[in-house]
Amino acid sequence: MALSAGLLAVTTLVVTASGAGGAAASPSGDAKGGKTSAPVLPARFTQQKVQWTACGADVTPKAVPGAECGWVKVPVDYAAPDGQTVKLRVSRVQAKDPSHRLGSLLFNPGGPGAGGAADVADGNWQAGAQARARYDLVGFDPRGTAGSGQIKCPDGVAQEPENPPRTEAEAKKAFDDGARRARSCQRASGAVLAHMDSVSVARDMDVLRTVLGDAKLNYTGYSYGTFIGQQYMKLFPGKVGRMVLDSVVNPAADMRQVARLDVKTSDDAVRRYAQNLVARGDHRLGATTEQILQRLTTFAKKLDRKPLRGADGQEFTNATLSTYLGMAASGEASWQRLTPALASALHGDVTALDRLDAEAAGESGGGKKPTPQEEQTEENESLSMSAVLCLDSPSAPKSPKEMLDTADAFARQSPLFGRTYAWQMIDCATWPIAPTGAAGPVKASGAAPVLLVSYTDDQLTPLANARAVHRQLDHSSLLVRKGQGHGAYASEHPSPCTDRAVDRYLVGGKLPDKTVNCSR
Repeated sequence: MALSAGLLAVTTLVVTASGAGGAAASPSGDAKGGKTSAPVLPARFTQQKVQWTACGADVTPKAVPGAECGWVKVPVDYAAPDGQTVKLRVSRVQAKDPSHRLGSLLFNPGGPGAGGAADVADGNWQAGAQARARYDLVGFDPRGTAGSGQIKCPDGVAQEPENPPRTEAEAKKAFDDGARRARSCQRASGAVLAHMDSVSVARDMDVLRTVLGDAKLNYTGYSYGTFIGQQYMKLFPGKVGRMVLDSVVNPAADMRQVARLDVKTSDDAVRRYAQNLVARGDHRLGATTEQILQRLTTFAKKLDRKPLRGADGQEFTNATLSTYLGMAASGEASWQRLTPALASALHGDVTALDRLDAEAAGESGGGKKPTPQEEQTEENESLSMSAVLCLDSPSAPKSPKEMLDTADAFARQSPLFGRTYAWQMIDCATWPIAPTGAAGPVKASGAAPVLLVSYTDDQLTPLANARAVHRQLDHSSLLVRKGQGHGAYASEHPSPCTDRAVDRYLVGGKLPDKTVNCSR
């Protein structure tokens, strides 16, 4: 499913749960529905020992010195802990200053569906310098992903059609195909597919906390990892230690609300692109911002009525155009090449847009064939994303007619992106397992204060998400890094201000003011 994973999030319906040590989690004011409690976990889970060994090539072919890997066993279904189990792949790089070690810092990169064991083992994620010195960095692959018992979908999962259906017959055909693929996933993956939800992952994290010997969970989660972190806060408020949630997902928004926000975010990006052209005196697409937007909208509607042909002879539709316009959301670096291609397209020649694909592939090393392991990782992340999101959110359209009506409503909101984004919910619309989630804010009453982090311009998880969650949580601070990006702390292009503030919190427990800004 191509919909921005960092945005697609909803809270799950869990009221009371067992802590990994066997005690029930504190009742939460976030709970909805009737109160239930999971059985106390047997000692074979809570008292297991990780057998740490050197990380093998199955985790990463380029482990950093001292990286260790192991396994932690958890129940597939926490309501039936004596049933089937799944082994979680975990990795660890021990604190550089062991005499002043503070404990473990658990890491999740988001996705959902992305594994974290390799990122820690190969040094792709290292935290800030101060935190790295004082914590053992621990990565894990969530259940059903990467090294932790990958789910299997022999026929893949439903993807949005290249040309979104307009009739009920076309929509029914897409639904039938999606349902067939989803049933194949269910048969091949077994019991774990019904327990890929984020609440189960949050419970797994509490088992990890106990096994690692930490009284509280110290955690850094990015993107969808912030949603998992909020689920942990909801389930185990008394076990929350120092928690950093970077590039924040808002659990109060359901799938359709998030899809609409995706549409607005993309429309806003195209508007900024048009404004930039006008400010630079580039009138190839129009003399004013509104004229540029009107020309693009008119072109999109014409493509709806009569698609053009690309260089490969394939139809060039409104949906194809929306894919290329998505380049506007990727930042200014892509604008220079996008403009002449769009100018040609507005005059009826879309072949220049096709050439953008080849240029982008060449610059990104697209000519280099991925390794079998890389291909498998990418495929598993895509499958896992659907498996998680479709359990976490109950709001996807459930019939061909409802999907068509939803797509029409989205298209009225945005002729450029609406219909395509609506059909990106097709995987969850045809998923064979009923969702267990419901949208709603997380207050985390009784939890220790946490630190939220965001860029000012994040196309995947907008700053508005972090501000909303800051209002929802009982105790939090918000650190805003100026600029465009996704993942502001310990990033590839580090911000000394951001890293110092986060490390000060992780190491010393000192939160910044309620809201603080880092200009660089």
